[in-house]
Amino acid sequence: MDAPQTDRDRTWAAVAHLAPLVGYFVLIGQILLPLAILLWGPRSPFVQAHAKESLNGQISYTLYGLFLLLLALTVVGLVLVLPLGVFLLGLALYNMVMGALAAGRGEGYRYALILRLVP
Repeated sequence: MDAPQTDRDRTWAAVAHLAPLVGYFVLIGQILLPLAILLWGPRSPFVQAHAKESLNGQISYTLYGLFLLLLALTVVGLVLVLPLGVFLLGLALYNMVMGALAAGRGEGYRYALILRLVP
């Protein structure tokens, strides 16, 4: 990952990680906000890399959440959904905060346990 060129790059990269927190209040907003930064934000390779990582994370967490919703429809799922949901929420928040902190320091960050769907 290229080093950030300016403070503006670090700020936009951190926003790419934290914007999904606001997006959770809008249907699929957690995916749309990092996508918007990727498509219309600064063209810096640093910002683009962080926006892609955030987007991959949010797509993955959304898919995992949908799987948990389907799992909840089963008898076994009723027992598993709460602990798995809490784990998923904690993992998502941890990765978003750590990604934003790394971006603020001018470093790269890779989310844990996600699908890399956006190359």
